[in-house]
Amino acid sequence: MSGQDAANMASRIIERWGFPILVALAAGWVLRNDVLVPLVDEHRQFVRELGETQRDLSETMREQTRLLYALQPKTAARSVEDDTPQN
Repeated sequence: MSGQDAANMASRIIERWGFPILVALAAGWVLRNDVLVPLVDEHRQFVRELGETQRDLSETMREQTRLLYALQPKTAARSVEDDTPQN
């Protein structure tokens, strides 16, 4: 959109709805471009990183569970030996 097109659009908005509406539209445009779009982009990046972290945690928990199950027979045998009465 060229500068002349923007000026024509602004004058039509002023003629039809008035200056306060033009100011509100301009403020909305600036707010969208300078605040909302960067905020949404940052949030998307955060959610992606959070998902990666959750996957890493899940994988770590699976690995720890696997290791605990691998150690379980050894610890069960020791506890049976410890429970036998000594004379």
